[in-house]
Amino acid sequence: MENNLLFFTLSLFIYFAHILGKNMVKKVYFKGVKFSGYSNWHRTQTHNCLGFSDIDKVSTCCACSKPLFLAETVFNNGQGWNKKHKVTKELAEMAGIPAYIIWYQLVGDMMIHVHVKKIAPDYKDGFASDPVMLNPDQWLQFLEHQQVKHYPNCKNKDFFKKKLQEDQRANRRKAFAPILHK
Repeated sequence: MENNLLFFTLSLFIYFAHILGKNMVKKVYFKGVKFSGYSNWHRTQTHNCLGFSDIDKVSTCCACSKPLFLAETVFNNGQGWNKKHKVTKELAEMAGIPAYIIWYQLVGDMMIHVHVKKIAPDYKDGFASDPVMLNPDQWLQFLEHQQVKHYPNCKNKDFFKKKLQEDQRANRRKAFAPILHK
């Protein structure tokens, strides 16, 4: 009898802890976001005294994998330019690399523009600063510029040059001409 009561009490405790955990969900700012299994677990099964942050983008060298910058990405649904970013900013400063917030606008599956705000290492006008709007080609040029800027320090230049020569889309890009023609 005692074992049955203990089992029932324990089962009831687990059930209520599960229900309470489901109701202590951390705030979701955009309803279209699909969270990973771990993120879902953390949002529903932990309490507010455990922090968790994900990094949306780590731009890396395609040859040596060195991180070039960190970024938070935000689907732009007209919510304004406020986005929590303290963890991303601090990690970028610790790593000695830039960090950005990137708000992107879609029509269907096609990106029509991004708004970009640099948050590290320098943060001109801080949280109140406005982002810069770029069309997809301007954003691609920015990403290419990050790779080209890194190239002199790349530990795997030969591999990068080989990838560049083999990639018909990349080797036609103006940004890579100085590397291809060295």
